[in-house]
Amino acid sequence: MVKLIHPVVDIAIICSDFEKSLHFYHEILGLEIAFEIQISDELAQNVGLAPRGFRQVRVKAGDTLIKLAEIASPPPPLSAEFSSGVNWLTLLVEDIEETIAELKRHGVEPLAEPYSALDAAGVVCVRDPDGLLIEFVQPRQQ
Repeated sequence: MVKLIHPVVDIAIICSDFEKSLHFYHEILGLEIAFEIQISDELAQNVGLAPRGFRQVRVKAGDTLIKLAEIASPPPPLSAEFSSGVNWLTLLVEDIEETIAELKRHGVEPLAEPYSALDAAGVVCVRDPDGLLIEFVQPRQQ
């Protein structure tokens, strides 16, 4: 069994348009930039991260780091179709209506109206610039 030393798993997103993605996560969602790093060709290839080096900007979502990667010749954005692999990120928010209003102020339209669920006062989704589904959830008060 893997013995984790940190209770959070970080995630990397290979960006088809790095500047759009950085703007979305940092300016629109308001996630703080934790730091920026250049991954060398040697490291990227030796550990199997990528075929060559790349720039990575890490933004903080609570205790999680979302690693935005800028690579040469990036792949196209994801298809909007449901598929295997990572399909979405969930961000827990205080107020779903306020979150929607803020997103709309930045020109980001939700995919549907907020929906209440058994464990959530409201759930709404948007797509990031690469097509990754971002699910915003306002938990029910305990």
